[in-house]
Formats: sequence, structure tokens, C-alpha cells
Amino acid sequence: MQALPEPLDTSALTRPLPRHEVQEQWRAFVREDPGARDRIGRVRRLTTTVGAIGGLFGIFFFGMVGLLAYAQGGRNAGGIAFGMGTFAVAMVVLAVILVRMTIRVWSRRTLRRTHLRLASFAEANGFDYRVGPIALQRDMPWRSRGSVNLHRVLRSREPRGIEIADYEVIGNRKNLAAPFGGYCALRMPVALPHILLRAQDGRRRGMSGAGAPADAQRLSLEGGFDRHFHLYCPVGYEADALYLFTPDVMARLLDHVRGFDVEIVDDWLLLVTTDDLVTTKVDDWQDIAAAVDAVDDRVERWARWRETRGDRRSAKADESALAAASAAGRVSTRGQRLRVRMSVDDILMWSAIGLFVVGTIIGLRS
Repeated sequence: MQALPEPLDTSALTRPLPRHEVQEQWRAFVREDPGARDRIGRVRRLTTTVGAIGGLFGIFFFGMVGLLAYAQGGRNAGGIAFGMGTFAVAMVVLAVILVRMTIRVWSRRTLRRTHLRLASFAEANGFDYRVGPIALQRDMPWRSRGSVNLHRVLRSREPRGIEIADYEVIGNRKNLAAPFGGYCALRMPVALPHILLRAQDGRRRGMSGAGAPADAQRLSLEGGFDRHFHLYCPVGYEADALYLFTPDVMARLLDHVRGFDVEIVDDWLLLVTTDDLVTTKVDDWQDIAAAVDAVDDRVERWARWRETRGDRRSAKADESALAAASAAGRVSTRGQRLRVRMSVDDILMWSAIGLFVVGTIIGLRS
């Protein structure tokens, strides 16, 4: 069964919508989805903007206080200046994170006309459309990575299941995805080891809330594919990863899935990007359709994969128990999750807190 209809009906994305028609349709739309009024979004835009301005002001304030204390001299001038300087550096880190968050939150502000076009597009292609923010589905593995809110969500009505949405992760830990972005998620008939195929398309990930897999889990790819993708799998599952991502699969992904990270976790396959995915641009949807088609016809092959090793904690289990687990499509605990390093944002945040504590101690002693 195809995950997406072929071809996608994109006519609703470009159909003219006169103002009076927008007003009429919007009233009916809001009755069905009250969240479309975006009250939460307005509050978030206000609070993040105030926070970003406060962080920028804090840099100026603490910097000036430190300079004035140093200029006036005195027995404790050096200590006070140093303490205020650490406050200023902490405010720089905080301001960078808040300004970046503010920009992304404001970019999520969506016009009524855009919502109506996306809703019509969803209806024409067999999806339900929700404005959001809404939570992840209960069995979605990302639920363990932090508070995840979805915006502009298209969920398939078919049993196979496909979901396309823009997401935001708040307070993420051990999360391989950036705090803001979009994903296309497909359900698979069997659970697979946790594998990440990270695109290397020139984007810079240095300032990001996304964690990185531990280097020991990286698997080298043949045929020059390492220039375009980095493949990570749990230690001990290298042969399984190569079975799933054969050279012909990699060649197909290289042609059609550039710009997306491919993550397999449990019985979900996700195409993830740092950009918002749900837009009214026809070209964006053609790219999504091509990417989904590139992985969709491989899912049946991947469904034949079976676990061949038992959980270390279950080493005494007999062969019949392991065979039953394999037939049920379970994955050993060793293969369920990649080990993830701390994100750059987390390092910066803890560094800022440390500087703040140091500055407070020095300021009080002075």
C-alpha cells in the first residue's frame, strides 16, 4: 500500500482565495478546531520576545556595571568587574538561545489563508489537518525525548499511517533532532534497531539543541556515500545496518532524500529536517513525495529483518523464548536506542549557569 497518493493533488495550495471567502471559511474552520485562534502562539511570541530583549539588555547592563566598577577603582574593583563580566557572558549565551528561539517562534505564525489551503490540501489527499499545538501520538518514540509540540499536522486516515508535521522540542535531552523542524513519519510492520542516517548537505549544526550520536556508533559506508550521509547504529548492529541500507538503497536515498535525516526507531521511520516541512509550496510537497517514495518501497524488504541476538540481561533465556521474541518483531535492548552526546545548547546553558554561579560568589565576596 502506498504511503502517499500518487500523484498528490496540490491544486488547493495555489487556488485563489478571495478575502470574503477566507472570512466565511475561517469561521467554520475555527468552530471545528478552536486551537486555530493561536492564543498559545501569541503568548509564546510575546514571552520569547520579552525574554530575548531582557537577555540583550542584561549584556549591556552587567557589562556597563563591570566597566564602571573597574574605572572607579578601589580595593574590590577587580572582583566586582570580574563578577559582572561573568554575568555579561552568561547573558550572551542566554540571549543567543532566546533570540534564535524568538525568530523560529515568529516564523511559525501562520496566516488564515495558509491554514485554509493546507486543510483543503489535506482533505483532497486523505489526511486530517490540525493547526496545533498538539501532542505526539502515544506510541511515538520521540515522547521520551522531551516535551514535543506539533504544528500544522497532517495525519493519514489509512491504516498504514503517515504523519507530516512541523515540530518543536522543549527541554529536550538525548534528542537527535533540532529543537525546531519538520518530519514525515511512516509506520513500519516490524520494529527495527535504532539507526540514524544523518545528511551531510552543507548545513551547519554547531549551534543546535540537537544531540549527536557517540562516534563509536558511526559505520563507514562504501561507494563514497560517506560524503553525503553519516550512518550511525548501536554497537553490535553493524551487519544489520548494512543489510537495511544496501548500496542500491543508499543510491536511491542520495537521489531523492537529500536534505533529510533518516531515523529508524522502533516501528517508525522518520524523515527529519531542520526546516518547517508543512508549507503551501508545491515544490516542497513534490520533494516530500519523492523522499517518501524512495523509502516506502524498501519497507517491505526491511520487514523481513529479525532480531538475532538476545538482551544481555536475558542471556539465560532459552532458544524458544528468543525465537518467539524474534517472530514478534522485537529488538534487543542493545539495539533500541543510540547513545547520544550532550547537545551544544546544553553545554552552553550549563556553562552559562556555571558562570552565573561564579559571578554571584565573587560579587558577594566583593
